[in-house]
Amino acid sequence: MSDPAVENFLRVPDFLQSHSELRRRGVTLATAIKPPVVYETALDEIPPMVVKVLNPDNEEAGVLEKFQTDLRSPNHVIPGEVIRSTPPLLLMPCILELKNIDLYKAPLTVLVNLFLQILEGVDHLHSQRVAHLDLCTGNITAAFDEHAVHDRRIEAGKIYLIDFQTSRQLKLRPGEQPAVLLPKTQVPPPGGMKHFDPYSWNVYCLGNVFQRRLKLYSFGRPGEPWIIRRYIQWLTGTERGCVAVCHCRPTARRALNMLIVIRWVVRTYETLWRLSSLIISVMGCDVAP
Repeated sequence: MSDPAVENFLRVPDFLQSHSELRRRGVTLATAIKPPVVYETALDEIPPMVVKVLNPDNEEAGVLEKFQTDLRSPNHVIPGEVIRSTPPLLLMPCILELKNIDLYKAPLTVLVNLFLQILEGVDHLHSQRVAHLDLCTGNITAAFDEHAVHDRRIEAGKIYLIDFQTSRQLKLRPGEQPAVLLPKTQVPPPGGMKHFDPYSWNVYCLGNVFQRRLKLYSFGRPGEPWIIRRYIQWLTGTERGCVAVCHCRPTARRALNMLIVIRWVVRTYETLWRLSSLIISVMGCDVAP
């Protein structure tokens, strides 16, 4: 038996059901994802869409619009349309959470390529002097073939960053920006710190995201790949409480360049492993017992 209080909590508010711009686009919302902010159309509606009620007092609408002109990589901001109503709305495709990428039986290159896409997107934000400030597994999504079929803005296999409500458009570049007051974040700051170099904070948060993915990848395997474990430790760094420009961990650009090298190492290792296995298999067949 359904709970009326829960049903009411998940109900789409009237102002969204009757919103003229949503109706004009043929968008009918069915239920809440994160009430009272995020709502979605019915799961069987093609293509499924999500509507987010934006806060006019933060920079989310401006950040999203900034990255809609060219959606090609290295841009990994979710494609979407900002509707400048009161309140402003974000209309975006409904794609899947990061956990839907199967890492349990995947080769290490799959994990490394996942990390590369995420870092590429964060580095692109930083190159445009934008800091996300709340990077976590819940704010990183993945697109699959079924999403690309119904929305030409979407690339199958691509990682997208979402939820920019805490983001900041900054005046200074990485390496110049001093610490700012951190907003409420899903990744807890080390030592209860309240101020952080915003670019460095993003890299610290990626260490948390990558560590969680590494644990999933390593489940049922003999152990964690040492090169990836060491890389994540490098991202996390040893925090010294910098109030000016932080040098406790690499910039996103430096981390990206290092990961490109690691990908080459991993690919080379996997190729040699397959080749050696093939040689052993052939020799085993040809050599008499």
